[in-house]
Amino acid sequence: MENRKNKVVAALTGSIATGKTVVLDYFRDNLGFKVVSADSVGHEVLKNPGIIGKIGLAFGKDVIKNGEIDRKALGKIVFSDKAELLKLNEITHPAILSKTFEIIDELSLTSPVILEAAILIEAGWHKYFDTVMLTWCKPEIQLNRLMTRDNITEEEAKIKIASQMSFEEKKPFATHIIDTSYGIEVTRFTLEKIAKEIL
Repeated sequence: MENRKNKVVAALTGSIATGKTVVLDYFRDNLGFKVVSADSVGHEVLKNPGIIGKIGLAFGKDVIKNGEIDRKALGKIVFSDKAELLKLNEITHPAILSKTFEIIDELSLTSPVILEAAILIEAGWHKYFDTVMLTWCKPEIQLNRLMTRDNITEEEAKIKIASQMSFEEKKPFATHIIDTSYGIEVTRFTLEKIAKEIL
C-alpha cells in the first residue's frame, strides 16, 4: 500500500447528512472521477463465507440467518456497545480495506478515483491518501437534512450525529474542507478547484 500515493486517488469523508453523496455525484458526473464506496464494499465483504464464519463465532448463531449475516441483529449488538463494534471492525476492516484497494488499483489505471468512506479517519485509512476531503455544513442544516432524509425526530437525529466522531476531531486530518451549506451550485466551485489540484 506504500505506493498508493503515486496514483490519482483521493478520499472523501464527513459526518452523516453533510452532503457526501451530492459531492461524490458531482465528481463522478461532472469531473470524470470514478467513485468507490467503502460501505458498498463492506456489504460485499459481509457475504464472504470466511467472514460470516468469523462473525458467527464472535457474536453467536443469532446473527446468522439462512447462511447470511442478519444485519439488523448484528447492528443491535454492535451499535449499543463500543467494545462489540471494535470486535466487528477487527474482523471486517482488513477485508474491506484489501478489497477496496483491489478495486481502486483497477479503476485508477484509466481514471482518477475517489474513495468515499464515512469512517475513513476513525479506521486510520486517511494515511493512504495525499488528498483527504471532509464535508461539513452548518449544524442546523445537518440536523434538518437528517430529520428529513431518515424521517426521524430531532432527538433521534441528535443522537445519531453525537454517536459519530465530531467535525473538530476530523478536521486536522483533512487537506480540504468542503462546505455544503449553500447547495451544489455554490459548492461546485470548490470541487472544481480541488479536482484541478488533484489532477
